[in-house]
Amino acid sequence: MRNKEMIYLILIGLFPLALAQVTVIGNLAVVASPESHVGTPNKTLYATIPNLWCAAQKLGEHVDVEYGEFTRLSDGKVFPGTVNQGKVYLEIGKVSVRVAGRYRCEVRTLDKEIHSGNLIIYLPPVLDFPTAVRVSEVLNARPPHVIGAERKGLHGERMVLECPILANPEPMVRWDKNGEPLGNSENIEYDGNNLILTQLTEEHAGKYRCTGDNSFPLFVDGPSIPHQLYFDQDIKVV
Repeated sequence: MRNKEMIYLILIGLFPLALAQVTVIGNLAVVASPESHVGTPNKTLYATIPNLWCAAQKLGEHVDVEYGEFTRLSDGKVFPGTVNQGKVYLEIGKVSVRVAGRYRCEVRTLDKEIHSGNLIIYLPPVLDFPTAVRVSEVLNARPPHVIGAERKGLHGERMVLECPILANPEPMVRWDKNGEPLGNSENIEYDGNNLILTQLTEEHAGKYRCTGDNSFPLFVDGPSIPHQLYFDQDIKVV
């Protein structure tokens, strides 16, 4: 009876080990550092982004992998990784800010098992205009501050004020006029992040500010840090 008890206890001790799962680890989140805060079709906005890497482990011990790839979840594009010392790397470096977002890392261990985990490339708010514009950045401004060219409109015409904020996570965007929050009112509409003045009157003249903000930690398990960007436009009605 004693031997049976001993065998039973040994099996109980081994059972959790048999169920232990392989987990994927890595630098689960990196931050893109934009070169500036304005991009246009004629001026790609670049950012420097640390390389992504992932690896496998079981019970806290490293498990070698023989292959790995990274999938950008926004469009499903797959990037083969480079295996080095049992880990998989995706070299990024200087690229368009539009590569920011969520990625999935998939690795194949030496026993041919496939495992996956998610990673994030964070991006603070920037402006990426769909057409050529005349804007200027305020040097060394914190938060970043962009000023658009003065715009003039005729009474009764329609004017669209663009605010093409790009960020990851998705930014919150709000509009102010002359320093006061701009809500819903007559002759004002919203199209996504853009503000539409449907029928210009003298009351629409003033300084409009679009503010984009998001927040994310600068390192894994760190506190969430807020990031903002201001975009100002002066409107005159003639």
